[in-house]
Amino acid sequence: MIRCLLLAPTPGADVENGDVQYCRDLLDSPPPGVEYVTYPEALASGEIRDMPSLRKGTGLPRGLRPLGWALVRSVVHGIRRSGMLLPDPVHWWEIVGEFDVVHSHCFPVRLTGRVPPVVVTDSAGTFWYWTAAQGRSERDVWKLLRRERRIAQRIGYIHPTVTPASANRTLYFVAQGRGLAERLAIDGSCIQVAPAGVPDATAQAPLALDPPTLLFVARNFEVKGGPAALDVLRAVRREFPTCRLVVAGPTTPAPGIEGVAWLGAKSRAELYADVYPRADLFLYPTTFDCAPLVVVEAMAHGVPVVAPRAFGLPDLVQHGTTGLLVEPGDTGQLTRSVLALLGDPDRLRRMGSAAADDVRSRLSIAVRNEKLLAAYQVGRRPAARAGAPPTA
Repeated sequence: MIRCLLLAPTPGADVENGDVQYCRDLLDSPPPGVEYVTYPEALASGEIRDMPSLRKGTGLPRGLRPLGWALVRSVVHGIRRSGMLLPDPVHWWEIVGEFDVVHSHCFPVRLTGRVPPVVVTDSAGTFWYWTAAQGRSERDVWKLLRRERRIAQRIGYIHPTVTPASANRTLYFVAQGRGLAERLAIDGSCIQVAPAGVPDATAQAPLALDPPTLLFVARNFEVKGGPAALDVLRAVRREFPTCRLVVAGPTTPAPGIEGVAWLGAKSRAELYADVYPRADLFLYPTTFDCAPLVVVEAMAHGVPVVAPRAFGLPDLVQHGTTGLLVEPGDTGQLTRSVLALLGDPDRLRRMGSAAADDVRSRLSIAVRNEKLLAAYQVGRRPAARAGAPPTA
């Protein structure tokens, strides 16, 4: 049995998002022979401890070394608040318990104490967040990332974007992570690709086109391209008057739009049982993303995808085989792609079948677990090497 300390956004402890869902999936379907202990569980049991801090109400740490690290932590926090570093807080933890491996997902961490080999996973989305979501120039973002890297190397914390080589293994959900790391002059050989993984489909969509049904799933309607999806529907209905758009996720619908069915927030179980199997085409014109789980979930149900050629989507959707990719922001091309597939049912169904096969062979939980288990087992080798996580 491999006892793994899981340092990741955790259900019930962190804001619900795709990273929390990834943690939930790991807990629900762990690799064979792996026992996960989440960071809230480890903190509660005393198997990990928060390192000294100068935060108000915590009390001054005892001893020169703890006081020195608390001062460093305070200074780094101040620099981060000024906007000169990434907004992600660094978790400073001392490992007291016995673990075979640490799996850190998207958290920047500085670990001391009984530190076993560390495996890091990430969606490779830091660069996209700052450019696409925050509107900063690529030049400014590269400067920001390089500054973060220098600080991380000097202090000795592991950041999945800027110091992946400091971990024993670093796994990104999509292949684009390797390219982003190489632009920071990081050796890409330290990086592997392991999908986030999604559960097997409960049913395959028949793609009956009766009526033609487009599906859009996202919590954030605006950021994930909901307005563009509405524009596409209006244009498509000129040729397919019965076409409808099913929208799941937003809690506040925009009523009064002909052909739109607003389902509101839906759990994954509800999406699997009643939503994905009834769609003909997954429409996802997102303006910011990383490696969206909903795209893979739709494909698992045999639903082809039309999405922008951006972020991690080219790694998830094989253009011309499991869906169609368009230039970001080109609503006309998006509409033409939807019309082309709705007008060719045989091609649509071939793509749907290929999408389901691709998820099973490349993007499933079974594939994820195989890659994680290999990383955990390789990481258990005790030999120390340069750049390994610092210990007390």
